[in-house]
Amino acid sequence: MQKAYVVVLARGINGLGALRSAHHAGLRAYAIVDKPRDLSVYSRMSVGIVTLPLDFGLEALRPVLARLASQEGGPGVLIACSDATAELLSDLKETGYSEHHIIAPTSEATRILNDKQLECRVMEDGGVSLPRTYYELDCDEPDTFPIIIKPRTFRDYQTLKAKNLVIYSQEEFERFRSRFKSQLNRFLGQEVIPGTDDNLWVCNATFNQNHELSACFVFNRLGTMPSHYGVTSLAISRDNPELRAWCQKIGQSLRYCGPAMIEFKRDPRTGTYYYLETNPRLGMCNWFDTRCGVNNILACVQVAHGNPVNFVSQKNNRVYWNFFGDLIARLESREKLFLISVRYLRLLFYHRIGALFYWRDPVPAAKYAMDMIWNITRRVIKRLLSIRIKP
Repeated sequence: MQKAYVVVLARGINGLGALRSAHHAGLRAYAIVDKPRDLSVYSRMSVGIVTLPLDFGLEALRPVLARLASQEGGPGVLIACSDATAELLSDLKETGYSEHHIIAPTSEATRILNDKQLECRVMEDGGVSLPRTYYELDCDEPDTFPIIIKPRTFRDYQTLKAKNLVIYSQEEFERFRSRFKSQLNRFLGQEVIPGTDDNLWVCNATFNQNHELSACFVFNRLGTMPSHYGVTSLAISRDNPELRAWCQKIGQSLRYCGPAMIEFKRDPRTGTYYYLETNPRLGMCNWFDTRCGVNNILACVQVAHGNPVNFVSQKNNRVYWNFFGDLIARLESREKLFLISVRYLRLLFYHRIGALFYWRDPVPAAKYAMDMIWNITRRVIKRLLSIRIKP
């Protein structure tokens, strides 16, 4: 009898976590990467690594999948770990592909969620609370500042040279308009909900073929990299029934199937939760999910094979910690070293789960640490040289 296995379209911490989660569930896992130095390459949790060209398409992916299906004697479950590969799998699903199980939303749902303008309009129409959103930046005038500028799609990150841009005044906004005058339709703006990072919440979920929640892990961010507007660097597991209910509503409205990462922010003035975004793929912190009792990789496999999934309760008050990433983000935001030290000492009283370090799979953490140390050293040298050459 064929043993269940997964094929992870891996990228960064997300892909590494997927391999570890699969191994934790007793599943064989293959990784497909588009960078020869991706973290997954250094993990011992996969049974095979395939490296494809950067930003590969279906023409490069199909032969690899055919070879794996033949080698294993049957279909595996395909898992996307980035917006680009999520789009790729949704497109593949629409062709009627059946050589492997594809646990992914429809191409229409993915297209909506990978376009911030379409996504926000659909959520507003569905009654989901959003921050004040400005869709037409050439003519919309923000009522208050700061606002955050978001590229509409992941492809537009290259236009902005960043995942987002925070604008603090009307003068800054006019400079932005002038700089991107011919490209304003590639962005949208949103009100920045006040509050520190601990008002940010994330739900890593899996929806079944009936668009119902099969698994859901909720955590409260405590730090991001870069600070306030980046990805998770420090978090604590905290169940939140209100947010789980919102996730269920969102999944039903999109007729969603597969893994999703859904983000919210709580307004400390009113207690209202505002929807930020849904990523139509496995969440970056999926290894955190698994270590807290909710294995979204296993849930995806069970859904893909048509098996029932028992909705399990998560273990709360466990801490996720990306030490280097969090430390650098706090130093760059000029947080005092003493306050950082106090914060980190308090973490010692919690059950901690490393973003990278896992004693059964130590090499990826060592590689990540070396890269971070090298990047810090390079930036310090660059800074010192710039000071030295000043007249």
